[in-house]
Amino acid sequence: MAASTLGIPAPVSTSYCVPNLTELNFVDKALSFSGAKFTIKDPQGNLLFQVEDQWPSRQSKHIVCDSSEKALVVLTKEERTRHDTWEATRANGDQETVFVMKLSSLNPLHTNFDVFMGRNTSTSRPEFTVKSDIRKFNYTICHNDVPIAQATRRLKFGKNQYIAIIKPGVDIAFIAMLVVIIMVN
Repeated sequence: MAASTLGIPAPVSTSYCVPNLTELNFVDKALSFSGAKFTIKDPQGNLLFQVEDQWPSRQSKHIVCDSSEKALVVLTKEERTRHDTWEATRANGDQETVFVMKLSSLNPLHTNFDVFMGRNTSTSRPEFTVKSDIRKFNYTICHNDVPIAQATRRLKFGKNQYIAIIKPGVDIAFIAMLVVIIMVN
């Protein structure tokens, strides 16, 4: 796995590490006829990523595509786990695990996740953490306890919308995938 210029892992690709502060807008398109469940855009409205449900499937599966509809990663919820667990695998057919995201505790007041690179879930310390506030409206994404992104939930016209602010040099595709998991979990 490559790393950004800041030494932060770039699980999806270093090509998604941008040199400036980045804002992503997530919109839940529950009633869409295009097949896209979520769209992820920049503040100017340019499509960066879209998320499609994989049907039919016995598991919860979502395909994350870039703006040209090229599949990047498949997000799969593992159904037989005590803690909610999601696995992200490359969509290029080699089934390489990019990361595993697990609910870190069963405390109903906080939705906190641990994120492990690859299938390396046996280590006691995750590479990334996602921490929520008590209302589950604000999430802080950290690498080694240093905040690298903030996601905020907003209710607009009855739809869940999130805005993520990502620090420079961080893999924005990876952060987008973490926020998508938060949205569907």
